[in-house]
Amino acid sequence: MIPQSRTRAFALACILVALAFASAAETVTLRMAAYVPANSPWDIGLKRLASEFDRISGGTVRITFPQSVRVSNENDIIQKMKLGVDGALFTTYGIAEIYPDTMALSMPWLIHNDKELDAVLQAVEPLIRTKLEERYAVLVVSKGGWVRYFSKRPIVYPEDFDGLRMSVNVNDDKLMRLLQSVGARPVKGDMSGLLLQLNSNAVDAFYLSPVFVASLWSQYKGKISWMSPFRVSPFIGAIVFNRSSWDRIPEALRPKLEEAAHTLAAKMREESEKIEGEAIDALLKDGLRTWAYPADAEARWNTVYSQKGAGLVASMFSADMLDVINTALAKVRKSK
Repeated sequence: MIPQSRTRAFALACILVALAFASAAETVTLRMAAYVPANSPWDIGLKRLASEFDRISGGTVRITFPQSVRVSNENDIIQKMKLGVDGALFTTYGIAEIYPDTMALSMPWLIHNDKELDAVLQAVEPLIRTKLEERYAVLVVSKGGWVRYFSKRPIVYPEDFDGLRMSVNVNDDKLMRLLQSVGARPVKGDMSGLLLQLNSNAVDAFYLSPVFVASLWSQYKGKISWMSPFRVSPFIGAIVFNRSSWDRIPEALRPKLEEAAHTLAAKMREESEKIEGEAIDALLKDGLRTWAYPADAEARWNTVYSQKGAGLVASMFSADMLDVINTALAKVRKSK
């Protein structure tokens, strides 16, 4: 007969083992924030990401989007990530807040098309991960779409910037300097204040994704008349978590979750391209106008950028970032 003391000891050991396994399988809940339109490709993509994390982890890693996490801009998200929010979907401005060199990716006239952008993003993602790895886990950096100029009068040639009052993100000092160098008059603002700027006639133009403009067209209609036929610059998206939050996830699961993020980012790219085309068609059918692109316009824009890129733009960003971007672009353009 087993002594009662040994029975109790065995039972206690079983309880401790069970508690250890329960602790190992404890659910990790990641609170996420994003400053994107509801039901946009990016909003839907984040919900899919949450579903994939739940499926891959067997319910032990969950992403939530608490109603309490309301944000007014991406700087607000960054502040909340210091106070309990675990991660975010950042657009160009958000990722540039934590790594300013990434703004080089969205400088006007630098990257011309999707092929160039894909090559550049593939080249810069490892650099971004390395630069931020101590504080953040960067799961993926992806194309979000393209920005165009929206204005009260056509912007056909670089000379059309002379005296143009352009609404510029309040945190985008680099773009302000670039626009000033071609004669524009930047006016600081953000998405929430853009309508007021237009209504008060404080600005003549702004740059934004057609998807965003289409989602707010009922407010902008009649305030602007023209959209550039050419793409000005890409905007990017990045899924980023606090390093401390990401490290709560079992190490064996992390690569699978990162792979899921890359797969969903590719899907979001496809959907955003389709929706962007639909948004442009809808805007043009509902009163917005564009203009025929003159044969000499592209060469004149490229001349301006080559002049600015060699001096002003080169002074704004690190050699590390610009070397990676320019090397990727040179390879793509050489293969044409």
